[in-house]
Amino acid sequence: MKDLEKLKQILNETVTINNLNRINDYFIRYLFSHEGNENIALNFINAVFKDLDFETFEKIEILNPFNIAENYNEKESIVDIKATTETGITVLIEIQSRGNEDFIKRALYYWAYNYSSSLNRGSFYDELKPTVSINITNFILTNEDKVHNCYVLKELNNNKILTDHCQLHFIELPKFNFKDINKKIENLDNIHKEFISWVKFFKGEDMSNLIKENTIFEEVEKKCHTFVNNTPVMDKYKKREIDAYFFDRSIELDLKKAKEEGITEGIEQGIEQGEKNKAISIARNFKKSGIDIKIISENTGLSIEEIKKL
Repeated sequence: MKDLEKLKQILNETVTINNLNRINDYFIRYLFSHEGNENIALNFINAVFKDLDFETFEKIEILNPFNIAENYNEKESIVDIKATTETGITVLIEIQSRGNEDFIKRALYYWAYNYSSSLNRGSFYDELKPTVSINITNFILTNEDKVHNCYVLKELNNNKILTDHCQLHFIELPKFNFKDINKKIENLDNIHKEFISWVKFFKGEDMSNLIKENTIFEEVEKKCHTFVNNTPVMDKYKKREIDAYFFDRSIELDLKKAKEEGITEGIEQGIEQGEKNKAISIARNFKKSGIDIKIISENTGLSIEEIKKL
C-alpha cells in the first residue's frame, strides 16, 4: 500500500521550482545540456575549477545536447553531460544518486573511454586532449572530509604530476553542512563562494538566496520554470523519480528480509533474482487499483502483454 500511495503522489503532485528534485539526473541533463543553456553549464564548470584555483574557460560546446526523444532508460550506457572547451579539453559531468566505492571504477572507465575515443584512427598520440570528469554524488564516496576532491596521476615519492590530461573530480553532497558552511562562508573569497552556491543549489537552497550570491541563478530559475511547465519533459522527470523510488525500495526490502533470515552472503544476487517477482507483485497491485496499464508497464519494466495476463 505504501508503494501505491507513493506512486500516486509522484504522478499527481504538482512540481514547482521549490520542490523540484535538483539531483534528478534527467533534470540536470536538461539544465546543463539543453540548447541555450551553455552559460549555465560553463558557470558550474568554472566554479568547480575556481574552487581549486585552476584555469577557467571562456566558452564550451555541448557534445551531447539534451533531446527529449532520446531514451534514457539505459542509464548505465551514457554520461549525463559531455562538453568541450575552447582549448579542446573534454569535460564530463555526471550526477549519481546512489552507489558505493565501485562508482570510482565507473568514473575512471568513462574517463578512459572518452579520453581514448577522442583520438581518431591513424592519428598521433600528441593529438590527445585532456579529459576532465566531474562527478556529483548524493552518497559518501571517499574518506576525505572535503565536499570537493580532485584526483590526478602523480608519482608517489615526489608527488610530481605525471600529466594534466587526467582529472577526476568528486563532489559528495552529503558532506555539505549548511550550518557549518554558513559560519565559514564569510571568510571565503568570491571565487570559492561560487562553488559553494552550486552545492547549495543541488541541496535545495532557496533560489532567491542563490540569486544574491551568483547572478547565473537568475537564468537557472527561468530554466527551472520552463522545465516544470513542459508536460512531456515532466513526464520523463517523474518516470526517473518513480524508477529511483522503486529501486531504493527493492534494495531496502531485500536487505530487511536478508537481515531477518540471517543471510549475510549472496544479497546482491538475491536482489537481482527477485526483481522480476517484485515487478509482477507491484504490477498486480497497481492493476487492481485501476492504474493505467501503460503507466504500470513504464514503471515496472513488464510488457503490456504480461500485465494484461496478471
